[in-house]
Amino acid sequence: MNMKTKAVKMLKSILVAYVLTAVVLLVLSFIMYKCKMSMAGANGGILFTYVISCLAGGFLFSGGLEEKRYLGGGLLGLVYFAVVYCVSAIWNQSVAAQMPGMLTAFLVCIFSGMLGGMIRSGIK
Repeated sequence: MNMKTKAVKMLKSILVAYVLTAVVLLVLSFIMYKCKMSMAGANGGILFTYVISCLAGGFLFSGGLEEKRYLGGGLLGLVYFAVVYCVSAIWNQSVAAQMPGMLTAFLVCIFSGMLGGMIRSGIK
């Protein structure tokens, strides 16, 4: 598989991950509205969203790889986090206040993507 094909597969997988993110966040916001949840519950829901999205994206992206699928999934998690981080930095114009949460989100995205790749490597 050449680099152009891998890049297209990465873009498609990232797109699927962000569509899934939008759907899960929409459901989370509806649940928060109906149940009058606190921000602590929202933060847990956002981390859950990262896990589900990066897991699905890593699973999809690593399916097209011949070897080292877990690294492909981790790469997808890294790209996913980088986009989230850049959008957050532009939107909030300050990332210093968000650093402790960003480290957690970084690790969750990387390891969830890797887990998606590991699950995919178990499926032939």
